[in-house]
Amino acid sequence: MQIFHCFGCSVGGDVFGFIRRIESCDFWQAVRIVAEKMGVPIPEVEKVDDRQLVQEREDLLQINAWATDFFQTQLFEGVEGKRALDYFEQRGITKESIKLFRLGYAPDRWDALSSYLRAQGASQKQIERSGLVVLKEQSNGFYDRFRGRCIFPITDTQSRVIAFGGRILDSGEPKYLNSPETPIYTKGRNLFGLSYAKEAIRKQKFVILVEGYFDVLSLNQLGYSNSASPSGTALTIQQLEAISRYTNKILLCFDNDEAGLKATERVLE
Repeated sequence: MQIFHCFGCSVGGDVFGFIRRIESCDFWQAVRIVAEKMGVPIPEVEKVDDRQLVQEREDLLQINAWATDFFQTQLFEGVEGKRALDYFEQRGITKESIKLFRLGYAPDRWDALSSYLRAQGASQKQIERSGLVVLKEQSNGFYDRFRGRCIFPITDTQSRVIAFGGRILDSGEPKYLNSPETPIYTKGRNLFGLSYAKEAIRKQKFVILVEGYFDVLSLNQLGYSNSASPSGTALTIQQLEAISRYTNKILLCFDNDEAGLKATERVLE
């Protein structure tokens, strides 16, 4: 019948009303979400330039989906993956959490991911635009950005992978490395774990903000599934606006060290 109805609270409506409630968005955002899922063009994207932008975004989302699958396969089946699995175990992260958050591992090789993406049909230009590779300074080639790192996919509120964070296994700097900005990812607009936490946040009427990826994973395992992290950036107004779609109450739970205390003061301001 293309309608929904809740027999508990008597709320009902059409698909757009359903999306508005699930995503806490306005009508036009709901239209856009439904159109994207169904592959239906909407009037705003009839211009050639807009169509090209939409196609580029779709291409990058597909590349990130391939990369996510690659990183997960390397974690569970790759020659080097056991080291990363052992590291996650040492940090108290279960396999259930690894699969839920789609965690992975980037092999310590210069072109492991880029070779895989090319085999899937991605062009060199698309791979470069994805931010998953770094251009060589003195040649036209490039090499993988993430090497020898545990991988944390960063998703939008529709659970689409838009970027990645990587934690190095051996000693070295930087300890954490994030994707650069791309047409589908803007630093300071998204939060790690929010797509998994939004229903719990809505039900419990507050969010627990923590500093890092492992904080979100650990809290989620302990039953605090309403947690999220700014994912390596200082909390921004745009991230607060994203949170406000689900709650206006925030519990800050940053690290109890000098850096964490200073971060808390900045957030309060």
